[in-house]
Amino acid sequence: MGRCRPSLSGSEGCFDKGPQTTKALRPNTEDEPMLRRIPKTRLLTLCRGSDQTMTCIDSKLFQQGAQVLQASGSLFVFLLLPSYSPADVTLAIEALREANDAGADPAFRWRVYSETGQPMTSDSRLTLGVDGGLEEVGTDATIIVCGGNRMGERPSDTLLSYLRKSYRHGTKLGSFGNGCEVLAQAGLLPKGQVAAHWAFSTAMQETYLDLDVRRQLFARTDKVMTCAGGLASVDMFLALIAESQGIDCAQKAAAALVCSNIRDPQNEQTLSLSCQLGSQNEFLIAAITLMKETLENPLSTAEVARSIGVSCRQLERLFTKYTGTTPKAYNDKLRLENARQLLQQTEMTPMEIALACGFSSTETFAKLYCKRFGVRPNADRGVSPAVWAKVS
Repeated sequence: MGRCRPSLSGSEGCFDKGPQTTKALRPNTEDEPMLRRIPKTRLLTLCRGSDQTMTCIDSKLFQQGAQVLQASGSLFVFLLLPSYSPADVTLAIEALREANDAGADPAFRWRVYSETGQPMTSDSRLTLGVDGGLEEVGTDATIIVCGGNRMGERPSDTLLSYLRKSYRHGTKLGSFGNGCEVLAQAGLLPKGQVAAHWAFSTAMQETYLDLDVRRQLFARTDKVMTCAGGLASVDMFLALIAESQGIDCAQKAAAALVCSNIRDPQNEQTLSLSCQLGSQNEFLIAAITLMKETLENPLSTAEVARSIGVSCRQLERLFTKYTGTTPKAYNDKLRLENARQLLQQTEMTPMEIALACGFSSTETFAKLYCKRFGVRPNADRGVSPAVWAKVS
């Protein structure tokens, strides 16, 4: 028997034809799904070898198996949730396609699935065809759970069980948008940083207190990656392409997508405060940043001014000039907007939300909420984004 290359899974082993041995050899768990692609009539069994080498009887068949193992690492499965965004999915696929055109070796492959195997129509009324249902998804791919930018997914027990099983079998998992909420419900998110879309990041943090939810583009560990969605999906996949194929391939793919740069995962999802306000005044930016950091225990105007090193009058002039309102009114606006996110996207009671946003009583909270949004908190649950725009 001749020596052959070690398997790409990192384990060493040998091939042996069943009829020539009286002892069955057990395959490596992570290699089983990939070897299913080899015709059963010619299947050789992969096992660990004590001599740290690969031995095989049929070298041609071994090469076939090795190619299957190598190609499996480049397969991505996009699993669509009811709230999925077509843009997230198509942008990621286009990045992979452009990488293939740039010479990716092995070439990237992708499949699109839904839980039921039926085409999925998004909130934007675009419909994506799918390659099959959940039962057809193997464990030999990176699975991306594709959601939207609002919390409230109610995944089935079947989906949660499938994700847990895949994770146990060594499958890498990822998410777009609120796909991270589904991974959290399955108990599969790491204790480290989790990237969530800014529209529900606060609600996500309040719901899953043990997670470190960040408003960054994407976050990765060895087995799980989370992405805010939108254009950040391109950034995450360009990073994956650079990691497996080299930066030159990733840059060519980015150029084909008219993407001028590949952003770092820690980048903010939205425009900086200075861009939003049209001002680079350091005291104004410091004041608003401090307000956002203390929503649960809001500071008075005097305390904010003292913390950033200006007088109350100077702070009031800055807010009037650049925001058209007073520091207190601006702080109340931030707290109420935060309260609305929690109200719309969590199961927290109005009392819990009032306390989380620094209001002394539910009565005060309800009064200010109604004044700003034109509806009382209890009546505002489940209102669609289109309605929000009319009453905001």
